[in-house]
Amino acid sequence: MRRKALAALVCLLVFCCSLAVALPFPAFAEEADASEMADAFSGVADASQMTTVIDVVQEGMQSVPASSLMDGVYSVSVDSSSSMFRIASCTLTVEGGEMFAKLTMGGTSYTYLYPGTALEASQADRNSFLPYEEDESGAYTFVLPVAALDQGIPCAAYSKNKQLWYDRTLVFRADSLPTDAFVPGFFTTPESLALADGEYTVEVSLAGGSGRAKVSSPARLTVREGACTAEIVWGSKNYDYMKVGDVQYFPINEEGNSAFEIPVTVFDRAMPVIADTVAMSQPHEIAYSLLFDSASLVPVTVPDSSGEMPLSYAQQFSVTYDADGSALLTIAGRDRFRLLSAEAEDSQYTDDVPVIRIPVRNVCLASSSVADLFLQLDALDAIRLSSTSPSSWRLPAVADAMEQGAILYAGKYSTPDYELILTESCDLVIENTMILHSPAVREKLEMLGLPVLVEYSSYEPHPLGRVEWIKLYGLLTGREEEAVRFFEEQVESLASLQDLEKTGKKAAFFYISSNGSVIVRKPSDYVSKMIELAGGTYPFTDVPDDGTALSTLNMQMESFFAQAKDCDVLIYNSTVDGGLSSLEDLLQKSPLLAEFDAVRNGQVWCTEQDMFQQTSAAAGMILDFNAVFTGADTASLRYLRHVTS
Repeated sequence: MRRKALAALVCLLVFCCSLAVALPFPAFAEEADASEMADAFSGVADASQMTTVIDVVQEGMQSVPASSLMDGVYSVSVDSSSSMFRIASCTLTVEGGEMFAKLTMGGTSYTYLYPGTALEASQADRNSFLPYEEDESGAYTFVLPVAALDQGIPCAAYSKNKQLWYDRTLVFRADSLPTDAFVPGFFTTPESLALADGEYTVEVSLAGGSGRAKVSSPARLTVREGACTAEIVWGSKNYDYMKVGDVQYFPINEEGNSAFEIPVTVFDRAMPVIADTVAMSQPHEIAYSLLFDSASLVPVTVPDSSGEMPLSYAQQFSVTYDADGSALLTIAGRDRFRLLSAEAEDSQYTDDVPVIRIPVRNVCLASSSVADLFLQLDALDAIRLSSTSPSSWRLPAVADAMEQGAILYAGKYSTPDYELILTESCDLVIENTMILHSPAVREKLEMLGLPVLVEYSSYEPHPLGRVEWIKLYGLLTGREEEAVRFFEEQVESLASLQDLEKTGKKAAFFYISSNGSVIVRKPSDYVSKMIELAGGTYPFTDVPDDGTALSTLNMQMESFFAQAKDCDVLIYNSTVDGGLSSLEDLLQKSPLLAEFDAVRNGQVWCTEQDMFQQTSAAAGMILDFNAVFTGADTASLRYLRHVTS
C-alpha cells in the first residue's frame, strides 16, 4: 500500500515539473501582468555603477544628415562614451533619406539596445528593444537607426550580467567616410572657393587630444595651381611629425615651436590629422582635427618692400617697410597692423588690416612692462591712460605722472573705462597676453575703432629679445634712432657678461599659487636664459612642455620637490602675490620647503616687485643673479632681496 502511494506521489511530482518546464517564464508569458514584464527591464545604472564617461562630441562638430550622403553601404568609425561599450566594427547603410548602422560588438555583455536614454528604455515597451543577432563568427551585432553623423546619439545598452540599462552616447564620424560618399557640393574646397594662386591668412581651430595643445591662428595659407597648403605652428616644440591620411609630414623648421606645411582638403569642417609628440616618455601619436574657416580668408598683400627692420634677438614681431613710406607690423606671426603717418591716405590699402597712425599719441597702456621702454625713449608723454593703478607702479616716473594727472587710470585691463578711453581720443591700446583671457574686451575695443596691439615680449627666449622690442616702440613714437642706440648699448653691456664662468650653482625661479601648485618658468624662457648667462644652472630643462603659449609651467609640489630639493639657490618671484617678508612666509606656503638645501643653507632670495617692470635692465638682473651665485657682495643688489628668518 505504501509503495503504491509513493509511486503515485512521484508521478504527481514528475507531472508538475513537466508542466512547469512547458509553461513560459512568468515575466514573459502572454498571461503575465504588464507590471511584471516592465520590472524585468526597469533597472537603470547610476553614476556610481558606470565607468568614466568620455565626451565624444568634439567642439566644432556639425551634424551631417542622411540627405548629405549618397545612398550606399560604408564602413564608419564610431566613438563611444564608455570604454565598456566596445564596438569592433560598424557599417553604415544610407538609403532613401535614412541611415542605419550595424554594430559588431567586441563582447557579449549586452543583449538589448534602445535608441534613447536608459531611463526611457526602462519605461519603454519591450517590443521597442533592439535585440542582438549572432554573426557567423558568434559576435553580437545590433542594427541601430542613426539620426545624423557627427552628433551625439543617445543609446541605452542592457547588461545581461548586471540586468541594468546603461546610458551610452555614440558619435558616427563623418570624417571616416570617403569623400565620394557625400553629395556634390557638400564640402567647401579650394576648388569650390575658386581661390586664386597666392598667399592668404585663415583662422584655424584645433580639437582633440587632451584639449591643452594649441596652434597659431590665423595660419598662413598658400595656393598654387589649385593645391592648398597651410603652415601649422604648434604651441610647443615637441612634435616631430604630422599625418594627413596616410602621408607623413616633417617639420619645416629646426628651432622654435614645431611647424609643418600640410595640405588643406576641406574648409568649414573638421579635417582629421595625426601629430606625434615626443614630450612623453615615449613618442605618442595623438588624433586631432583642424577646422579652417573659409570666411576668415584674407589675401596677403605683399608690399613693394624696401626692406625689413633688422632684428638680432626678437622673434615675436617683425616690420616690413613699404616703398611708399608705410610699414606692415606683424605680432607673434598672427596680428598685423598697417603703420601710416598721420597725413597718409589709407584708402589705397584694401587688405582690411587695422591702421596705426604714427607717431602715436594718447596711448592706453595695459602692459606695464612696456612703460620702461617708453621711458628709455623719453616718450612717456605718448601714454595718456594706464590699466595699472597708481599704487601698483614701481617706476617712479610713471607713478609721478599719474599723481600729476598726466596719465589717467582707465580701469583694469579686463574692465576698462570705455567712455574715458574714447573721451581721451585714445589712438592705440597696448595689451599684454592677459587680454587673451578677456576676448570680449578686445572685441569691444576694436568695435570702437581702436587698434589693439597685444605685445609678446615676455615670450622671447632671450633677454635681449625682450629688450629689442624698444625698436618697435621707437618706430611707433617716432624715436627710431634713439631706440637703435639704446639697444646697441644693451647688447654691448650684455656682451661684457658673456665671459662669466659657470658657477655650478643650481637655481630655481618660482612662486606658489593660491591653490598650492608651483609656477616655474619654461626652460626656453628669457628668465631661465638669464640664470644661465649669470653662470647658474636651471633645474627644469627636462620638464615636458605643456603645449600652451605661456612662458610658465604649473607643477605639483611633489614634482617640484623632486627636481629642486638640491638647488643651491631659490629665487621667489614676488610679482604675483607681493613677495616674502621672511622664511616663515615661505614655509607657510608649503612646509615641505623646509627640506630644501637652499632653505637650510640660507640661500633664499626674492625678486623686488619692479623687476618685471624694468624691461630694459637685462644686464643688471644678470649681474644680480651672478652676485648671488658667486657669493659676491650682495648689499647693493638692485633686483633681488635676501630672505631670512
